[in-house]
Amino acid sequence: MAGLAVGIFMLIMGTGIAGLWTVDILRSPEVDRSRGLLRARDRSSGSLLVPHWLAEYGTACLLLAGGAGLTGRLAPGAWSWLVPLALGALAYTSLNSLGWVLADRGRAAYGIPMALGLAGALVAAALLLSGNLFAAPVA
Repeated sequence: MAGLAVGIFMLIMGTGIAGLWTVDILRSPEVDRSRGLLRARDRSSGSLLVPHWLAEYGTACLLLAGGAGLTGRLAPGAWSWLVPLALGALAYTSLNSLGWVLADRGRAAYGIPMALGLAGALVAAALLLSGNLFAAPVA
């Protein structure tokens, strides 16, 4: 049961991360796309955005793959390593991005899914470490 709940959480977070970043990339006035997406920069800091986007979309892909394995109740195997990798990436990106939210109160609405992502990743990691995450495979 815990594996199913964590799997659903991972699927929701993976979909949310990919969706929010896609909308932000296409619509945000803070993204300077004038030289193309591969050279896009943050208007306020001048930072190149592609490395950050790769990390965010990579996290989303790990969450989706690990979540699919958990919700599909696949027998633990090589795919199982995706779960702790995805949860670690989610915890990191959520905590790191909370700093971005706290720096500008106008971004407060983004803080809610980030805080939920961090809390959920920590709870799921505790379940993983306790041995309660992977269910017996369906025969």
